[in-house]
Amino acid sequence: MDQKQDQLSEAIRHVKDLEARGAYFRAADAADRALAALGDDVDLEERYQLRYLHVRIVARSGATQQARKLYDDYRIGAREHDLDARTLDARILKDKALKTTGPKRNQRLWEAARKYHDVFDQLPASYPAVNAATLYFLGNMEEEANAVARLTLAACEAENPEGDWAAYFHAATLAEAYLLLGDAQSAREHIERAGTLEAVDYATRTTTRKQLKLICEAKQIESDILDAVRVPGVLYFAGHIIGAPGQGGRFPAEQEDYVRDEIEQYLDDHDIGVAFGSLAAGADILISEACIRRGIDLHAVLPFSKSDFIRESLQRSGDGWLERFEQCCAWCEASEAEGKGSVQYATDGSFLGDESLFMYAARFAMGLAMLRARNLDTDLRMLAIYDGKGGTGVGTDGSIDVWTVAGLPCDIISVTESDGPRITVGDDAPIDLARPGLSLPEREPRAILFGDVVGFSGLGEELVPLFHECFMARVSAVLDQFEDHVLYRNSWGDAVYVVLDDAWTAASCGLAIQNVVRKHDFRKDGIPADLALRLGGHFGPVFLGRDYIRKEPTYFGSHVTKAARIEPVTPPGELYVTEAMAAALALSENDTIDCDYVGPVPLAKNYGEMRMYVLRERA
Repeated sequence: MDQKQDQLSEAIRHVKDLEARGAYFRAADAADRALAALGDDVDLEERYQLRYLHVRIVARSGATQQARKLYDDYRIGAREHDLDARTLDARILKDKALKTTGPKRNQRLWEAARKYHDVFDQLPASYPAVNAATLYFLGNMEEEANAVARLTLAACEAENPEGDWAAYFHAATLAEAYLLLGDAQSAREHIERAGTLEAVDYATRTTTRKQLKLICEAKQIESDILDAVRVPGVLYFAGHIIGAPGQGGRFPAEQEDYVRDEIEQYLDDHDIGVAFGSLAAGADILISEACIRRGIDLHAVLPFSKSDFIRESLQRSGDGWLERFEQCCAWCEASEAEGKGSVQYATDGSFLGDESLFMYAARFAMGLAMLRARNLDTDLRMLAIYDGKGGTGVGTDGSIDVWTVAGLPCDIISVTESDGPRITVGDDAPIDLARPGLSLPEREPRAILFGDVVGFSGLGEELVPLFHECFMARVSAVLDQFEDHVLYRNSWGDAVYVVLDDAWTAASCGLAIQNVVRKHDFRKDGIPADLALRLGGHFGPVFLGRDYIRKEPTYFGSHVTKAARIEPVTPPGELYVTEAMAAALALSENDTIDCDYVGPVPLAKNYGEMRMYVLRERA
């Protein structure tokens, strides 16, 4: 019992540390795993604390419906006189309201405001009061907002904050109330006071900024008023592979010291907290080493197997780079438990001479950077070590193009190409094929949807033709609406397999299919069963080849298999997607689909575990 109690206390500390860094997904995973491992044989109060943390972290990640489900499953609301429990309930309702667009938005804002107001009436404190005031204001109930903002100021006067954390919340609450009342100068003074309390973590500052930014936008107040509580920014980095000494290239070895100094100056000038990129010799490793020296969180994304990556991106640059690569990997892996580092593989296979995998990994890293910046509500930048001379579109130039097309800021440290061979990714790549003369088909990053129908197995044989006419015909009609983007479609029995050209269209198509299935009453068609569709999605590089049985083009490969393993573990009526697809959706900058984190999910047929997200149309 004592050992389990110690484990629970350590789990709570660990989860709080991850949350504090803004590593919400890892924090949610840690809480979920700890609760599953410890079971019920622990102190009820500490178990409640971990459950409460789990719900709060999921809510902070933006997964509002998942947070509501956990809140209800854990019976957090049973603590009627617990301020944290009651305000967490209201916070989830607030998040739902803020995601709503159209005529229902104000109604939901009022409901959330009244929820906070009820908490304040029963448990008088400044926190529920100021949230009620802000929600009344956002719902265009200005008179009520001003009245409750004044109640907030009175509540703050009655409170006696002790310690940095209490002082921070006190100052932030006063700032919010003064903003609502139109006193920007007093608000600025309290924001600056809050900003002096350095012990306050990223997650808390992010929550403050998001809340105050809503008021600033509505009142057309310049957002620089919030600079004092900003969170360090997120960086995506890329750059040329360095040449071996004396061999020139796009990044000559002779310029290493110059580039290192420029990187140090860049990090002096920009407040960076988290960085994402690869670990090729030269630019990537120099930036990574600088991040490690400064304690910046570092998350490396490698395009394919480690051995192939070493051959393609390290060995040609001369002695020393392999050792530095291993040191960076070791630091990232050792820091993973704290949420400060990680090494991920965009694909789990070999290079096979396919240069497109470099760009696929780059896009994956970009999407992860965008997800983290979105969660932290902070600046997002790119740093590139680049000679400015273009290329094949799969290296540094390709990354810069994708980044700038997305409208994001890119800073460049220029290197000057010297005489000698140009070193680019994929040069002289040996391909070890099992059969001499065998050529591989083309491999392309594509979005893949797999689905099957819950309830189909209970249909009698006489109803199967009716099922195809009523159910599959409706799915087909939706696919027809996306025909310009559908590259392949197939079905067998109750299974659906679709390949589309981009993640955003696939997400829209999958949600459209679920809407059609969800809204139709198949009993009226004579099918006496509740039918629901499980749909899984993934975005990854797949082979385009020939189906020799059907005598038509088809897509295949390990990423098709991965997508197929998602569908069986997806709840009926939902669309689950992988982190790779979530990253691709983030890069698309969509604003109509919510991509909520679910957690690590064991896949079918012992295929391992993957971090999964659920897609939903924004209300």
